Amino acid sequence: MAGTESNDRHTITEEEFGELFRSSRELFIKIANSYVHDYSVAEDITNDSFIRLWEKREDVRTDNYQSYAFKIIINKCLDYLKSQQVRSNARQDMGEIMQRMQVYEIASLRGCNPDRIFESEIEEIFMETVDRLPDMTREVFTASRFHGKTYGEIASDYGLSVRQVTSHMQYALKVLRLALKDYIRSH
Repeated sequence: MAGTESNDRHTITEEEFGELFRSSRELFIKIANSYVHDYSVAEDITNDSFIRLWEKREDVRTDNYQSYAFKIIINKCLDYLKSQQVRSNARQDMGEIMQRMQVYEIASLRGCNPDRIFESEIEEIFMETVDRLPDMTREVFTASRFHGKTYGEIASDYGLSVRQVTSHMQYALKVLRLALKDYIRSH
C-alpha cells in the first residue's frame, strides 16, 4: 500500500505550479491577512510560501499541493505572530524598564540639592578669590568675616578709619560677587 501512495504522489510541474499560484494566491493572502492583520506582510508570507514550495518541489511528494502550500502559509503566519509577540514583550519590558528609570530619575531630581553639589566648588572659588585680594583688603575682610570683628575694632587694630575699612569690605565683596556670579542668585 505504501508503494501505491508514492505512485499517486508526483513532483509538481511548472505548469501545475503556475496554475496553483494563479488560482490560490489571492485566497492565501486573504487567509494570511486574517491572522497577521497586515496586507503587505500577508502578501510576503504568501509569496515566500510559494517560493519555498517551488524550491522544495523535488523533495515534496503529495497529491494535494494546495493543501501543502496552505500548511506552509499557516506555519509562516505562526512564525510571524510569534516574532511579533516576542517584539511586543520586549517593548513591554523596555517600557517597564523605562518607567522604573523615570521613577528613579524623578526621585533623584527631587533629592538633588544644588547647594550641596556645588558647595566644595563654591568654597574653593571663595578661598582662591580671598587669597588674591590685596593684602590689606584680605586682612580687613578676614577680620570681619572670619573673626567677627566690628568695623571699629578692625580700624583700631590696623590703624585705619572706619571709612577705609568700609571701602576695603565693599571692594572685597564686589570681587567675591563677581567670582561667584554663577552661583549667586540675583534678586
